[in-house]
Amino acid sequence: MYDILIKNGKIISGLGNPWYYGDIAIKNNKIIKIIRFSKEITAEKTINAEGLYIAPGFIDGHSHSDLFILTDPLAEQKIMQGITTENVGMDGMSVAPIDEMNIATWKKHLSGLDGNPEIEWNWRSFSDYLNVIAQAKPSDNITSYVGLGTIRLKVLGMTDREANDNEINKMKKVIIQSMEAGARGLSAGLVYPPGSYQTSSEIIELVRAIKEYNGIFNIHIRNESNHIIPSIKEIIEISKKSEIPAIVTHFKVMGRGNWGLSEEAINLIDNSRQEGVDITLEQYPYTACSTMLHAVIPPWYHANGSEKLIQNLIEDKELIKEDIQNRVDWENYPKISGWENIYVSSVENIDNKIFEGKSIKEIASMRGISDPVDAALELLIEEELAVGMIAYCTNEKEIINIMNHPSVSFITDGLLGGKPHPRVYGTFPRILGRYVRDKGIISLEEAIRKMTSLPAEKLRLRNKGKIEEGYDADITIFDLENILDRATYENPRQFPLGIEWVLVNGKVVVEKGRHTKAQPGKVIISR
Repeated sequence: MYDILIKNGKIISGLGNPWYYGDIAIKNNKIIKIIRFSKEITAEKTINAEGLYIAPGFIDGHSHSDLFILTDPLAEQKIMQGITTENVGMDGMSVAPIDEMNIATWKKHLSGLDGNPEIEWNWRSFSDYLNVIAQAKPSDNITSYVGLGTIRLKVLGMTDREANDNEINKMKKVIIQSMEAGARGLSAGLVYPPGSYQTSSEIIELVRAIKEYNGIFNIHIRNESNHIIPSIKEIIEISKKSEIPAIVTHFKVMGRGNWGLSEEAINLIDNSRQEGVDITLEQYPYTACSTMLHAVIPPWYHANGSEKLIQNLIEDKELIKEDIQNRVDWENYPKISGWENIYVSSVENIDNKIFEGKSIKEIASMRGISDPVDAALELLIEEELAVGMIAYCTNEKEIINIMNHPSVSFITDGLLGGKPHPRVYGTFPRILGRYVRDKGIISLEEAIRKMTSLPAEKLRLRNKGKIEEGYDADITIFDLENILDRATYENPRQFPLGIEWVLVNGKVVVEKGRHTKAQPGKVIISR
């Protein structure tokens, strides 16, 4: 007798092949048998999937659940949209490895991105951190990159200079230790300090250290707006010289004056792929981005840590304002989007909660401040940098152009605190409802491939991402006709409709649209 039998559904393999009718028998966390008709097969539990599609569990290749998975291991915002595996340690800013002397500044630096939940940072090595996640018993599976910025912090602190040979060798040792502990590869956030202080030559040397581990290099490129083409060329050079596969995460083109450049950037990538450079893309299907509000401050003011940045906000206010107004040699969000299109998504101070969901321009008006930049700086000082933001930056035409590229896999890239970006709750249902069913931009089977086998292949995930005998029983069953992402910018904390059943490692975690509170997830370290 099997543990679970899923009957009468339309099976989508995850490989891009057409769906077919079939039944799936599960035992001991594995898909044991896939058959057309199962009249003679019995199981302890039978799921009738008539009228529904059966797909591999969705894989979120870019998640910011690094800390919240420890306080909220049910991971409802992911599980309820069909995600069975999520990958953390993104943008060069993993929370491990970390030395005790750096915890305070790193917590403050990441507070606008990963939040600041009330937990003790009782890990030091990358292995320690993965063990802490395992002890939390999450509902979904967790994998992680190790961040280049985190590694640089460990060796150089927040110093704004090029690393010397001795420091590069020290960083390589930390990378190797983290890879041996189970990191999927390296992530970089070349727009965020200290990652923004790294040169291409330094990065190439460091990335080479993951080659023997079959690692991947995932990059938030140095600039997604006015300098996107040179930034893409930089990644091509890094991947080519290091001989390491690279993923350009949340690929988009920001700023009205730059819209249309995605085609040129994609052509560069395609040409490099023809020459043997393995570069692929990740995308979320929204016109607004989301990150830390202190990203609006030029990177040179971040040198020497979070406390120094706060001091700079107070003492060098006029210089900062002048640089924001006049300089474009960095990812200048106020110039790209305008203060009227930059919204506060999260704060910690109870008195400032009224500003969540408001634009910086609106906050300035509410506070009687004439210049929005003053309102932004004031809020950052009050919150000690713990402010998240949402900024409208791209358009639907760019999203569709990028979505059609065969190397694109889908991600949430969602910050979990405060009033978050709706992508935290709605990314995968939005793809299926808006872009597959309603607009017909991509086929159902291709969308599922981009959610399952493609990210599994990129992340070197064994036995995941396919409906195939012998594979892990991570399965999402959905109603295409009724699937709907209900999360909005005004009311983002809404679960989607149409995700009927979710299985993680053969255990039912969502049953008839409700979380069962089961916690069968695992920390994945093998490649």
